Amino acid sequence: MGKIFLWIGAVSLAIYLVKTQLWSSKTYGPFVEACMTGENVTQERCECLGKYVHKHFSDNEVRAIMAQRLEGAFGEKVKEVVAAGSQACLNP
Repeated sequence: MGKIFLWIGAVSLAIYLVKTQLWSSKTYGPFVEACMTGENVTQERCECLGKYVHKHFSDNEVRAIMAQRLEGAFGEKVKEVVAAGSQACLNP
C-alpha cells in the first residue's frame, strides 16, 4: 500500500514540475508590461490581450513580436491577431 502512495506522489510531483516549468509562458509578463507602457490602457486590457496573443502564438513567436521582427506573412498574421485581440479586449 505504501508503494502506491509513493508512486502517486512521484507522478504528482512530475506533473507539477512539467506544468510549472514547461507549460508556463516566459513571455506573458514582459508582454503585459510592454503593453502597459501604451496610452489609455488598463491592466485588464493588457492581460486580456496577453492571453489572446499567447493563445495564437508560441513563446518564440511572441519574442519575435516584442523584438519587432515582423516580416512577410508572419507580420500580417500578427497585425490581424493583435487587431482582433484588441477588439475582443475592449470590454474584458
